[in-house]
Amino acid sequence: MTGVPTPGSEVERPYGSVVSVVVPTRNRSELAETRARWALAQPNVREVVFVIDGSADDTEDRLRGLADQDGRLRLLVNERNVGPPKAKNMGIDATTSDWVFVIDDDDVPSGNLIVELLRVADETGADIVGVPWFNLGTAQDVAEAIARAPRAANGPQLDRPGIFPETPWSPCVWMPANALFRRSVFDVVRYDEAYTGNFYREETDLYVSAARAGYRVLVTDRGYTYVRSRRGGGIERQAKLRYEYSVIRNNWYFLRKHGAWLREQGLIRRSGHEHVSLIVRRLRPLARAAGRRLTGRVRR
Repeated sequence: MTGVPTPGSEVERPYGSVVSVVVPTRNRSELAETRARWALAQPNVREVVFVIDGSADDTEDRLRGLADQDGRLRLLVNERNVGPPKAKNMGIDATTSDWVFVIDDDDVPSGNLIVELLRVADETGADIVGVPWFNLGTAQDVAEAIARAPRAANGPQLDRPGIFPETPWSPCVWMPANALFRRSVFDVVRYDEAYTGNFYREETDLYVSAARAGYRVLVTDRGYTYVRSRRGGGIERQAKLRYEYSVIRNNWYFLRKHGAWLREQGLIRRSGHEHVSLIVRRLRPLARAAGRRLTGRVRR
């Protein structure tokens, strides 16, 4: 693991403004510690704010050990889980820099990402700068996946976050959580705490809300983030059904809130069409699995 800098010190800044890093985390202590060490080692970072959201593991103990070594690490501890939108809002409210970088604890950033995003913001006057995001298999080679990633005129598309823009940057609202924000954006728009369950669309909601408020929201090809798929016992059928219900509910809330504007911008077709398409995409695998189980029972 990367070492922690001298207490209270910033790593030498090669470029411009200082940044506050905000990371919500829950019951993933090893990932949280790794992300904290990464953040403290980045140039331009004034402070790192972790929101420990109702964790029952040793996350707080691990991070307090790091905070004792570097005073830039600040912890907000929720006794109960309040969910990502509220946790992020709490972390952002605690920041003191003109720029805020928000990242999930399990996402891995490309090298020197914060500096690259600051450069794009400076060159373009952007208020928000994000990057494509990739969901990689446990053994998948990162460099190969990035080299083979598709490119499109405006980069990521709805439910297709792993697309680079054809130019160094492009307007885009279809990015995942990890992005650099001008702090003043949050005086006008916030993560919407009405999203519940699996909080599907809560990240996209923020980008769309910011664009509608007149802020410049860009994606750049100068970096990326990725997550490694975690293999385990899988989601039980009832939990899977609850998960998909949350997807459908949150998507409908998102479309009722933003659908008309997105259609005016040419970013979606009709809200009803988009919602039905999502339902079909999400439920088709469940129907196939149910069919296989039924066939297996008949054969037995």
